[in-house]
Amino acid sequence: MKSTQPRSEADQQTLAAVVVEREDVDLVRVEKNLQSVGFFASTPSKEISRTVFQIIRRPDGQRIQAKAVIEGVPSLGLPTTADRDKYMAFMKVAMDQRDQQGQVANPVRFSGAELIKLLRLRKGGFHYDEINDWCKRMVATIIMSESSIFLADRRQYASDTFHVFDRVVLFGEEMKDGIRSEFYEVYLSQWQLNNLNQGYMLPLDFNAYLKLSRDIAKALFGHLSVWFYASKGQPVEKKYQDFCQLLHIRAYPHISKARSVLQPSLNELVDIGYLSSWEIVHTSQGGDFKLVLAPGNRLLSLPSFAGFVTSEGRAALQASLPNWVGELIERGVAERKARQLALDIADSQPVMDQIEYADSLIQSDRRGKLQNPAGFYIWAIESNLGVPEQFETSNRRQLRQQREQAELDSQQRHWRLLEKYELDIERLIEDKIARMTPERLADAIKEQTRKLRREQPDFHQRSSDATKREVALGMLRSHLRESTSLPGFEQWLKANQQLVMF
Repeated sequence: MKSTQPRSEADQQTLAAVVVEREDVDLVRVEKNLQSVGFFASTPSKEISRTVFQIIRRPDGQRIQAKAVIEGVPSLGLPTTADRDKYMAFMKVAMDQRDQQGQVANPVRFSGAELIKLLRLRKGGFHYDEINDWCKRMVATIIMSESSIFLADRRQYASDTFHVFDRVVLFGEEMKDGIRSEFYEVYLSQWQLNNLNQGYMLPLDFNAYLKLSRDIAKALFGHLSVWFYASKGQPVEKKYQDFCQLLHIRAYPHISKARSVLQPSLNELVDIGYLSSWEIVHTSQGGDFKLVLAPGNRLLSLPSFAGFVTSEGRAALQASLPNWVGELIERGVAERKARQLALDIADSQPVMDQIEYADSLIQSDRRGKLQNPAGFYIWAIESNLGVPEQFETSNRRQLRQQREQAELDSQQRHWRLLEKYELDIERLIEDKIARMTPERLADAIKEQTRKLRREQPDFHQRSSDATKREVALGMLRSHLRESTSLPGFEQWLKANQQLVMF
């Protein structure tokens, strides 16, 4: 006899996970740039222009701030969530064409009935009017890019003005020969064609997407695939202000209001298996909030995540992480945060040097034990804290020992040149500081000290004046290095050919 008792919450979650795993996945591949720059609005708006800022990592590993201005015309407005729905259905048509012909080519033809069927909408003539408006909006909207649009054939981020659709022939529109068109015909811009044929696409589960009804959930849908792929299936953290800026939604000053606004959309994503859990909490500094998102079973079941969720995939993930991730975890930093830093920090940043320098600063604190040493390590890395030349880190000590032991070794020559380059850069920074007038230097140190007090009030309060001055000087060095036009290593090598030869 079957039990009539209601299932527990845990049983219901397990059953939901099984249903998600058994449900068919219908992959649609969309061009990545439109997702990353927020081309489609997250919430209804009458605006005709919006700006999106983001930090991107170039193919050479350097992190830069990119900017995209999405601009439409007053009569049509900007692309909406409903337009995103139609674009995803259109991409299924375009990908079917690529599978049949080997590539996407202009024009991409489809019927209104085909698009309506893909979107699982009821038949109605008004849908054709909506498709017409969508086509016109896609042609009229431009993207003014400042290093925000990636061109796959050139392998670089471009600064230019772009259209997504160059031209559209509407259903029933009269052609040159006087015959009316029986299909919609979309002429994609050349950069879109190149990116699609180069495979610069994001695979999304169309069946899962169609289950969503809320604008914020739909806007977040594609970002989740990008974030969790980058984190190798691990939970991710996002600052609330950055999150709202990315989705172009209002950021509320109170955590209770922020939670209540996001809760319906995030719960929708939990329901379809794209999230397993989420929370919004205060940051360690207490002045801001952050979202902590964990991936769901349905998202992790996609083919692109297959290598991450097996035991072998997790072992490969562990081996691919920088050594300093383990060092941070040993010092009390949460593993989730340490892994997130590994994704966000440029490979060229001397993180291990900064960890060791932070060790020495914490040990030299004579006023008492720091209340949050883990937060101080995170701050030192995220702020890219400058390490004084006289502080010998294990990395610098290794460079020195390598130079002493193997002067003729080719690898040693590289390290020696790299060390010389770093010393030259440090001297340029020190020279810049030395050329400051006493008044200007004092003002700069005061400014950095105030910044230290804002960002690390506990450390500032407990440290001696000498320690605070030392850290402020390190912060000033980091600021000058970022704001001064300095030669890169390759450029420095060309200017120092004699060093390379000997």
